[in-house]
Amino acid sequence: MLYTMNYFTGEWYADNAIMTSILDSVEFYSGTERKKMLKTPKGTGSMLYGYTWRGYLSPLKNRTLSKYKGLYQTKVKDLYPQLDDIFTEFAMHHFPDFEYTQVQMNYNFCCPPHFDSKNVGDSILCSFGDYTGGLTCVEKENNNTVFYDPQASPVLFNGSKYKHYVLPFKGDRYSLVFFNNLRQKLILR
Repeated sequence: MLYTMNYFTGEWYADNAIMTSILDSVEFYSGTERKKMLKTPKGTGSMLYGYTWRGYLSPLKNRTLSKYKGLYQTKVKDLYPQLDDIFTEFAMHHFPDFEYTQVQMNYNFCCPPHFDSKNVGDSILCSFGDYTGGLTCVEKENNNTVFYDPQASPVLFNGSKYKHYVLPFKGDRYSLVFFNNLRQKLILR
């Protein structure tokens, strides 16, 4: 596939600053399910970019049908369709061999310990912004916790297999998790 690069340079730290600028223009929120599951505090946001099988949004509004049978676009995909190209280009520069179906977008969200129960296989985590702290902890076998800095480079790990969380931070922290959801992966093939 021929793709014209419009946003990024291919250099990690320059692209980190560019992605921060792009994410600064996005209005973050947390959906009802995310609020219940992870108790997102005010001033934070955690939202899914991609597709969902849930067509119902509210008593007065349904989700937009996608081009894939049985799937609907998430609210943030409707609001920011340009993020498709932005995420695709970013991934092509920094993890070109990784296929993903969804992107979890977080803003100032200090994620508590959890498993990504609906994800399948590896995920890639990247973080952006002007902050300190905020390392990602992944609990591996034999009580071995590994600490990663996803602002320094993309982090590959299996969030459905290993419990993970974010340490406290100061400043503005964005993170993007590129992952596969089994239900979407089967439909999108």
